[in-house]
Amino acid sequence: MAVTGSIDEVRDWILRRHPERQTIDAEENLIQTRLVDSLTFVELVYVVESTTGVEIDFDNIDIQNFQTLATIEKAFFITA
Repeated sequence: MAVTGSIDEVRDWILRRHPERQTIDAEENLIQTRLVDSLTFVELVYVVESTTGVEIDFDNIDIQNFQTLATIEKAFFITA
């Protein structure tokens, strides 16, 4: 299935939740910096799903794929 959105939509979603921030570096750890916490992680997964059109299996989520915008992009937006 072709990806329908871009990583910018995910970045914008995170920034809307953190008005004190202007930007997020692609390599910034979203979890360690608390930009994404346990309460918003599930929402983040849904945002990635709706942006990419790809269903993510919650039973097999690899947290490493959600550490940074770069890892999210590599895992879900770059198609072979």
